[in-house]
Amino acid sequence: MSNNGEATPIRVLLVEDSQLQLHVIKALLNSDPHIEVVGTAVNGLEALKLLPDIRPDVICTDYHMPIMDGLEFIEHAVKVYPCPILVLSISVQPNQVDNIFKMLSAGAIDVMPKPKATAGMIGKEEGAKLIEKIRILNGVKYIKKKAAQPLSVFNTQSTLNRFLSPRVIVMGASTGGPQALEAILPYLKSNFSIPIVCIQHISNGFLGGMLVWLQGMTDMVIETAQEGGVPMPGHLYFPPEGKHLVFATDGTFRLIEPKTGDIYCPSIDQLFNSAAQTFSMNVVAVILSGMGKDGAQGIKAVFDAGGGTVAQDGESSIIFGMPSAAIDLGAVCKVVPVSEIASFLNSLPSTS
Repeated sequence: MSNNGEATPIRVLLVEDSQLQLHVIKALLNSDPHIEVVGTAVNGLEALKLLPDIRPDVICTDYHMPIMDGLEFIEHAVKVYPCPILVLSISVQPNQVDNIFKMLSAGAIDVMPKPKATAGMIGKEEGAKLIEKIRILNGVKYIKKKAAQPLSVFNTQSTLNRFLSPRVIVMGASTGGPQALEAILPYLKSNFSIPIVCIQHISNGFLGGMLVWLQGMTDMVIETAQEGGVPMPGHLYFPPEGKHLVFATDGTFRLIEPKTGDIYCPSIDQLFNSAAQTFSMNVVAVILSGMGKDGAQGIKAVFDAGGGTVAQDGESSIIFGMPSAAIDLGAVCKVVPVSEIASFLNSLPSTS
């Protein structure tokens, strides 16, 4: 807050080698009373030199730049001045999977195709999306990566009993989810056999690329669930784009068309609720980083059915909204850093 009680503007550093793009993006951001562009740079090296003095709240960087590109800049920036980084580039389209997830792996929080400018101005809709991204990222903490940690001891026998016979693991994630999965999947044991079904909120067109990226870090078979399919040991399933994924009463997959007014598609709550109804105490639900409350009511349904529930902790969550909402309902058995989740899952007894 400023001295007169008004909110301090979000301080943004723009890193962009095109002077035209730099001008139009800066003008757009400065047009919002809650945002102030406090510095600009035309390459990563120049931006690194600015960081100690301007101390931005959010960094927006291009990918392809001379001298030091966006990827190398991110790798250095997160070490010397960790803060939320948004990649704005024409090279993060849905078909450019390698670029997108290299950036996320390096430490970027989110990516967005560079807004198009016509007659020196960014369109209203695209401009609003960029401003909203900046607002969301403001205050999001950068989480330093940690290797998998030894499993913490459960506090009570009653908590331990909830994890004795899982037939399936269900997961839910949103913003920060890809980074959380990157901290979990490589550390699952090679013979991990309990089926995992995951909902990840992600922009349309990006799911296929994410699955290819994830497959490169795990021995599990990653695939989209099929109508009537049976969850198989050693498989990790995601719903197809534009569909809700739930379990039928016989444990097979059902794909459901979204209804008008659905806030999220796919819905974590719908998956978790159906898992509780189908598997009762034989399910473990894990809620990961994300904004909003999707999954909180579903976690409670699993908890009320006698199943085990786990939430990523606030310290390791890029956005603590979804785990926090579940914790607030008193329905989480165990709150752990993301670096402990793989060890926890490896410790579960397999019923396969």
